[in-house]
Amino acid sequence: MQLRLFLVFMCQMVWAQVEITHLLGIDESHLTQLESYQLTADTTNAFCAMQAAALQDGIDLQLVSAYRSFARQQQIFEDKYIRYTAEGLTPKAAIQRILEYSTIPGTSRHHWGTDIDITDANATKQKRLLVPEKFHNNGPFAPLHQWMQTNAHRFGFYLVYTPDASRTGFSYEPWHYTYLPEAKGFLELYDPNTAYAFFKSVGVAGSAYITRDFWDSYYTQFVLGVNREVLGK
Repeated sequence: MQLRLFLVFMCQMVWAQVEITHLLGIDESHLTQLESYQLTADTTNAFCAMQAAALQDGIDLQLVSAYRSFARQQQIFEDKYIRYTAEGLTPKAAIQRILEYSTIPGTSRHHWGTDIDITDANATKQKRLLVPEKFHNNGPFAPLHQWMQTNAHRFGFYLVYTPDASRTGFSYEPWHYTYLPEAKGFLELYDPNTAYAFFKSVGVAGSAYITRDFWDSYYTQFVLGVNREVLGK
C-alpha cells in the first residue's frame, strides 16, 4: 500500500512540473536534445531503444520531425494560408485546406516533445518523404510501416492519425507516432481555453476567421480526433 501511494505521489510530482507553456510550444525547458531534434527525456530513451531494435531488423529508423515550437507552427500555418488565399481560396476555405494535415498553432501534438515523424534512412532519397502511399504496398517506407505496426507498442509508441474511417480530424499519417506513456497525461493537462486565448493574442494570419465556436468544434474534431488507443478507449 505504501509503495502504491509513493508511486502515485511521484506521478503527481512529474505532472505538476508540466506547464501550459510546455503544451503550447512556447517553453522548451522540459526537453532534451537528440541530434538536431528535441524530445522529452522519456520519449528520447524510448525512441532510442526502438531505433536500436529496428536496426537489428534492417530498418534504419530516423526522425524527420519531433518537437515543434509555436512560432514554427505559426510559420507553417501562415505560409499555407497566404499561399492558398493567393490562389483564390476564401480565408475560411484556406483554413479548411490547411487542416487536412497541419494544425492551428498552439494545438499541435509536436509542441509537447512526445510526438515524432519518422522515415527509414535506407530509403530517404525521395523528393517528398511524408506521403501516405510511400508507406504501403511497394512504397519505399512500407517495410518501416510494417515493422512499426508489429513492434511500436512494445516501446510505448502509437500511431496518432490512423486510416480509421470513423475517426475525425486530420488526414491519415502513417509516419506520426506518439509516446503514449507521457502524451496521454499531456493531453489530459491541455487546456483549450487558455490555448485559444493565447492564440488570439498573437495575431496569427487568418485568426480573425477562427471564432470561439470554430475553435471548440476544431478541438473536438481535430485535437481529439485521434486513434482511439491514444485516447485510452
